[in-house]
Amino acid sequence: MKNIIITLLVLLSGCATQQQDQSQSGLSEADIFLASGHDKLSNRNAKGAIADLDQAIALCSSQYPNDGTQVYASRGLAETLYYLLKASAEEKNAITVSVTCSEALYLRGFASLDFGRVKLAEEYLKKALDMAPVNSVYLSELGHIYHSQNDWENALAIFREAEEATTYSPVGTKDAELTRAKRGVGYSLIELGQLEAAKAKFEECLEIDKNDERALSELEYIEHHLSKAP
Repeated sequence: MKNIIITLLVLLSGCATQQQDQSQSGLSEADIFLASGHDKLSNRNAKGAIADLDQAIALCSSQYPNDGTQVYASRGLAETLYYLLKASAEEKNAITVSVTCSEALYLRGFASLDFGRVKLAEEYLKKALDMAPVNSVYLSELGHIYHSQNDWENALAIFREAEEATTYSPVGTKDAELTRAKRGVGYSLIELGQLEAAKAKFEECLEIDKNDERALSELEYIEHHLSKAP
């Protein structure tokens, strides 16, 4: 195991150098289409966003090796180390890359929801998660899709995964991702009739952010229903 970790640290140093070189050479074509798609989604132009995101995804599909190597999209060293250790334990070849391609898949799923294509959105989210299985943002979005289908059991399981996955979230977004996952767990528990457990989960949100308005609103709802219980 010690030798594996040393090897991985060397690989991580190489990845960091490669990413630095890429940043100096400017944005890739896929990055440009991704940025354009994101901007169009922000401006409520889902149709235009889909066209750009499809271009980014097409570029991504030809960008990486097609020899069985697992391609992981990572947001930082902790996530990269997790993926490479996972691949080593499974005796698989793997590389880590930037999140350009996984983000294109994630946003493509998000855009599909604008047209009510829930199953298609789920397919794209799962493809994004194939590249980034411990990305809490992607997991929570999949949980949201299950919520929209009233699939409370699967939503609960996915949001719990999203909560655990924040171990690997970037420091700057960790709290926001963690509270979102916890709210997803709490809301699923409400729908499953487990009000006390839901209450505890929303209280955990307030320990992170005492001004979490959505957690406060759900707690008010829970208290109202508990007060009416026989």
